[in-house]
Amino acid sequence: MHKMLKQTLQYGLSLGLMGLFIYWAFEGINRGELWDAMTGIPPVWAAILCVATLGTLVLRAWRWMVLMRPFAPQVSNLNASLALAVCYAANVAVPRSGEVMRCVSLKWTAGASISALMATIVVERILDLFWLIVLFWLIVYIDIALPVLWMPVGANRDTIGLLALAGCLVALGALVLVSVYREKILARMRPLLTRLAWGRGERLLEIIETFIGGLSALRQQPTAYFEILVSSILLNAIYVFIVYAAFIGMGLHQTYDLDAAAALVIMAISSIGVIIPTPGAIGSYHLFFGEALHRLYAVPLPTALACATLTHALATLTYVLVGGPTLLWQWHRSRQR
Repeated sequence: MHKMLKQTLQYGLSLGLMGLFIYWAFEGINRGELWDAMTGIPPVWAAILCVATLGTLVLRAWRWMVLMRPFAPQVSNLNASLALAVCYAANVAVPRSGEVMRCVSLKWTAGASISALMATIVVERILDLFWLIVLFWLIVYIDIALPVLWMPVGANRDTIGLLALAGCLVALGALVLVSVYREKILARMRPLLTRLAWGRGERLLEIIETFIGGLSALRQQPTAYFEILVSSILLNAIYVFIVYAAFIGMGLHQTYDLDAAAALVIMAISSIGVIIPTPGAIGSYHLFFGEALHRLYAVPLPTALACATLTHALATLTYVLVGGPTLLWQWHRSRQR
């Protein structure tokens, strides 16, 4: 009962955040202007956005497969891609439920261990955070207007950017060391954590062991580092391309002189909205995307929000059309076994 109440409160909070962000983003916006700006995109560019979204599934699946190989080498890119589509489709209905559902999907299709898969997801989240910080460093490094929004007056942007990047590299190096010296680190931490009061030490130890287990791919595969690097760079490049393609499709690249660098900025800022636990990043993504495009590049707010809505809607539609039927089909097959 306590668990159900907790889940209900979390879901209610998520819906509340979604409503707040939607109100914040779209307050006073003329719906007619919004709709006209969205529907003006040529069908070919809408198709390009959907195909690029599918490409992100394939690349993310490749990176995920690298982490899964030590315990689930039988997982194919198709299975992993469909599991990710299920994940994103489920997140639209219930925030963060997709992480569990993609593990369930691979258990149904490839017999993979759910607990081991969850460990790889923890590592994936850390990698995503690392690349997000790298993207913000790139924004600072190429001297785009973004830093004036969040840095103190007179701050040395290059120094702050380099410090942030150095911190990322140190953290990444720590992950490598943990993956190499897994047993020694656990042996040293176990007696310390088990002494913690209220039984929290054992639970914390379980979480750490799960996380370290997710790093086993880095220790067992010499090529894992290279594959993760390449797949991550390509993945983020496609995310930038999706935003830039939306600019081109709506004609914003000409009207407001938006280039690939602008797409990089908007992609990085809108990623913050994806982190916030609203259903399918609805509302939070629109707010960060629209406000950044409006304030940094003087795009009228209705047009900026139309671009955000179009990009989000086509991606969500792609995930739902692929992930929804896939989930129903896999569930039906699992019940027949």
